[in-house]
Amino acid sequence: MTTSNFSLELDHLVVFTAVDAPEAKALEGIGLQGFGGVTRHGDLGSASTSFFFSNLVYLELLWIHDEEAARRNFEPLTMNTIPRMHWRKSGASPINLMLRRRQPGATDPPPFPCQQLQLPNGAFVAFNGEVLAEPCYGLVPEEMSFRGFRANIQDLPHPLEVKNLTGVAVSVTSAGLSPIAQLLSQNGIVSFESGSSPLATLTFDGGAQGKSVDVRPTLPLVLYA
Repeated sequence: MTTSNFSLELDHLVVFTAVDAPEAKALEGIGLQGFGGVTRHGDLGSASTSFFFSNLVYLELLWIHDEEAARRNFEPLTMNTIPRMHWRKSGASPINLMLRRRQPGATDPPPFPCQQLQLPNGAFVAFNGEVLAEPCYGLVPEEMSFRGFRANIQDLPHPLEVKNLTGVAVSVTSAGLSPIAQLLSQNGIVSFESGSSPLATLTFDGGAQGKSVDVRPTLPLVLYA
């Protein structure tokens, strides 16, 4: 999902959910196997649970359980977390596209403007979420990437019989695309299209099974397997 000369690749896709992600049951119901654990993000006011795939990409369902802490930690940045959390009312995109450097150990700066958030473990994650109609874009350090912690994750086969997340298309409600969206699209990270509401379309294994599953309205997701 990237060109050979671009410095970044997709690490994971985030979707904001209700507290404790009851929406995860819908994904399990269609045949995705969740990891089952919950990751608490220190005193940031957020937590998440995830679905992992064989090609070192994963889907993270994230929720805010302490809105005051989230406002204190996230809102000074260009992340616009609160309207994204309340996306059904605000119309903001509840999707985050989290990237990693293609080369482990690389330290080159992000190719787009961003602000840094220091996490409880001392690591820094870079974010840009200025355009509410588009995803929030982020860059994770190697130790926080799926590639970096893959050894700690048990392989759990998906009953839907999918292995690799091979394509991501994101619908945005704006007429045009930001420079960041254009950059990621031009380099094959993700494709964008105009839509009436936020949506992420995920293609697994090149759509080899010929299956499609629409998870709306529970989550803004359509899956092709």
